[in-house]
Formats: sequence, C-alpha cells, structure tokens
Amino acid sequence: MIGVLVVTHGDFSESIIKSMELIFGHHDKLEALTLNHGDDVRELLRKVREKSKELDDGDGVIVLVDLLGGSPCNVTASCLREENIQCVTGLNLPMLINVLENRTETSLNSLPEVAMEGGKNGIVNMKELIS
Repeated sequence: MIGVLVVTHGDFSESIIKSMELIFGHHDKLEALTLNHGDDVRELLRKVREKSKELDDGDGVIVLVDLLGGSPCNVTASCLREENIQCVTGLNLPMLINVLENRTETSLNSLPEVAMEGGKNGIVNMKELIS
C-alpha cells in the first residue's frame, strides 16, 4: 500500500487528517508533519526522510503539501530524487480522500494525477451549481 505523508505549515496537516477520520475513520500508512514558526527546516527535512522511509513498505510514498514554493514543498522537493516518493501541492480534503480511496489500486506514478483530480473536483462554485 502506498504511504501518505501530509506536510504543511502549522497544524493544518494534523487537522485535515482528523477531519478525514471524522468522515471515513482511521487509515493506516498515513502520517502528518507540521512546520511551525521558528522550526528549523533542516529538522523538517530529516523528519520527511524518516517518515517517508517508515511509510514505504515497497510501494512508495506520496507527500501532500499545502503550498507550492513553501518550505514544506521545498523540503519535500529535495527528496524527490529518491525514486519512491511523489509530491503534490495544493492540499485540500477532497484531494486527501481521493488519494486514500485509490492508493491500493493505483501506481505511485499515477497517484499524483488522482490527487490533483480529486482536489480540483472538490472546488465548486455552489451558486453556479444550484442555478
């Protein structure tokens, strides 16, 4: 099973996992890392590498981050040379749910597209939808 690591600014990563669990219950091979004010990004890099190795049972790990160009994204990008890691930015709840629902039957190389599709499909102008 592909591992999922959620890395964000502040407690967003922990909170989005709690929100997902409220709806769908607990999921294995899912972890959160946070970057708070004053944290050392080198320590975050160490944690991303460590958690990625823990989560990888041979199928790889997808890392979901909140913001393109932010420290969680940049730290994760420096790990992408390792062949069993993928990263997608722009984390939202539909993205996380789509990844978790599809990670057992989707390859690591295809999972970023699944993540992006779920994230984009979860963004809807409700006024237009109901009109």
